[in-house]
Amino acid sequence: MKGTDTLRIAMISYHTSPLAQPGVGDGGGMNVYVRQLATALARMGNHCDVYTRADGQTGPGTVRVEPGFEVHYVAAGPTEDVPKERLLHFVRDFTEGVLRHIKEKRGNKVDLVHANYWLSGIAGHTIKHELNVPLFTSFHTLEKAKRIGRVSPDDGYDSTVRVWHEQRVMGCSDAILTSCSPEAEWITRLYGLSPAQTRIVPLGVERAYFAPGDKKMARKALGLPQEGKIVLSVGRIQPLKGFLLGAEAIDLVAQELDVHYVLVGGPSGFDGVSEFERIRRYGALGGLKERLHLFAPQPHELLSSFYRACDLVLVPSRTESFGLVALEASASGRPTVASAVGGLLTLVKHGRTGHLVKERTPRSFAQSIRDIIGESDRNEEMGEQAYLHTRDFTWSQSAKCVLDILEDSLSNELVLCG
Repeated sequence: MKGTDTLRIAMISYHTSPLAQPGVGDGGGMNVYVRQLATALARMGNHCDVYTRADGQTGPGTVRVEPGFEVHYVAAGPTEDVPKERLLHFVRDFTEGVLRHIKEKRGNKVDLVHANYWLSGIAGHTIKHELNVPLFTSFHTLEKAKRIGRVSPDDGYDSTVRVWHEQRVMGCSDAILTSCSPEAEWITRLYGLSPAQTRIVPLGVERAYFAPGDKKMARKALGLPQEGKIVLSVGRIQPLKGFLLGAEAIDLVAQELDVHYVLVGGPSGFDGVSEFERIRRYGALGGLKERLHLFAPQPHELLSSFYRACDLVLVPSRTESFGLVALEASASGRPTVASAVGGLLTLVKHGRTGHLVKERTPRSFAQSIRDIIGESDRNEEMGEQAYLHTRDFTWSQSAKCVLDILEDSLSNELVLCG
């Protein structure tokens, strides 16, 4: 590629900082992705500048995370928390700030722009043309996929506007990075692109945190019941994630088994607060009374204890590009019951590492949960198989994939806007 020269990579994470706590506000799996990928690339001898918008938590400035990895907070709009649906208005200011930093601090020397999410892609599009470098885009979520089967908006954006921007960014990207083949198929089918425009970069998992461990000790440390079964869900609380459906399913299971539902996450997005209240109210009634345990978002070093404390992880999302929670669960030796959508189709091997549920009803999820946790031997065997299935998912491998794709891109002409 460039011999022993250091590659300079500008990663764009406009709407959320990779240093923000996942599960709070707009922070989720993308935060983990950007931070861990940047860390892995830096540890391979490259330099990663991650650009994000300065908000109410952090003013303009730079945080040096570790050698070769810096996060730059760029002034764009008010220096306060801004609802995601308003952030489109400040993309131009943000883009100008990023270009100014690259010019003044990096001498306009960048080998790759890697945009994360469609808002970042708008900025990346402009930066690509200003610097004449490849643009890689990871969308993380797709509007055309999210709106399948929904009854209310997931955010405050006009769906048509978002799709237009996604299509435009795709047409200018030298590579669209997807986490798995189902996500790549979504993009080619829903957006009419050639399969050659997508490249797969599987996500990784931080093995120092997520690994099998003692269930009883983990429950004691977290103050969870020592007896009975525990089903765990992790993520931002919003309708798309399906946690109310999860609570309804556990309610059915509780009619036959001693089971508790532990939910780790905070309200997020357009209807997050209302969804959290719906779940809380449901938990105060009937079979889930004193069986629903709500926890605030947790840093990774603590979140791992929740995986060890549970018997099964439940991912009832309406759509998932990859499903990082399912990967973390598997790395911790826990089976998963998940919706049969997106990346979950590749992470969960039905009948071997968990169950994939096609019909998104409480009864269907309850049946799968009951089938696994109702038999201790099967529960344990599936957990062991889950661990073996995902042991090759590492962030260093993810970084190597990105560098291999970049090597191919540098030997070709840049993609012109479609």
